Amino acid sequence: MTHMPHKLPTRRDEAWKWSDVSRAVSDDTRGSETASPVQVFVPTGVTVVQTALTTAANDVPLSKLATEFAGQSWDINVPAGFTPDEVIQIEGLTQGHAQITLTLGKGARASLVEHYDGQAGSFCNSHLNIKLGEGAVLDRVIVQTDPDDCVRIATTNVTAWAKSELRQHTLAFGGKLTRLETRLAGMGEAVKATINAAYLLDGKRHCDMTSYIDLACPDGHIRQAVKGVTADKSRGVFQGKFHVRRPAQQTDAEMRHDAIMLSDLSEIRSKPELEIYADDVACAHGNTIGALDDSALFYMRQRGIPLAEAKALLTEAFLASVFDTLEDEVMRESLLDKLRGWLARS
Repeated sequence: MTHMPHKLPTRRDEAWKWSDVSRAVSDDTRGSETASPVQVFVPTGVTVVQTALTTAANDVPLSKLATEFAGQSWDINVPAGFTPDEVIQIEGLTQGHAQITLTLGKGARASLVEHYDGQAGSFCNSHLNIKLGEGAVLDRVIVQTDPDDCVRIATTNVTAWAKSELRQHTLAFGGKLTRLETRLAGMGEAVKATINAAYLLDGKRHCDMTSYIDLACPDGHIRQAVKGVTADKSRGVFQGKFHVRRPAQQTDAEMRHDAIMLSDLSEIRSKPELEIYADDVACAHGNTIGALDDSALFYMRQRGIPLAEAKALLTEAFLASVFDTLEDEVMRESLLDKLRGWLARS
């Protein structure tokens, strides 16, 4: 019998108070003490090697577990100045623990697509370390489609050097407990990041979108927009924090979380935060939680649109805007198709 649940975050941990992993993972959860299968597909010119893990990336309990049970790290390297013709793909994180590192050299540009689709009744704990060299640009797309009894923790640590840029877009459908966390450290001047996401939850699914942006140098430019929809008895969580240190003057950062509750039995917990020590910045955050616009629904019904279709159209219009900044039209349309599929079933 595994004792791992005692090592997991609980509601007593402030950062996890709305996502009690210990309660969600039981002794018979598959993958709790095994390495995860990992499939990495890289284009020509990009290398991937496996290296032994000796120490955890940090002292976070889940990072320690990933180090203990993953056994090895998948290290992906995009050389300085290189732009691959095809995307880098990460698949196969179906159960267990995984450690992955992606390094973009100075001036490199790459696209990364990750698909999270776990096995029924499994626990998935992956840690991805992204290192962006000076002037590097990464387009990252995450699609999470786990079963409703899967527990997934996917943590990303991004180290961004001067004039590098992260463009990240996420579409998530939750699970028994899903937490997709992005932690970015701006270690050089003029770092840019777009961190947009949409979550769509039904049944008793749970999705936690957590982010922590730590800026230590001037001229940072951050845009974050997260939108969510909850139905039935589902639970949505958003936790976002901008930490602007004293040297990070001329920072321009905006954070928004907007959500729609389609059911009175669903729940949404939101905690946007700003911690600012610089005195020459433009930082803002916003948060709204509500229902579909009754007047818009009435207007559409008056013109012969059935109620279910009217709700789906309004919900799609609400969510789709977070993907407007995704430059890859094929990928954007693929995400919207998945969004429409969920709306058609709801």
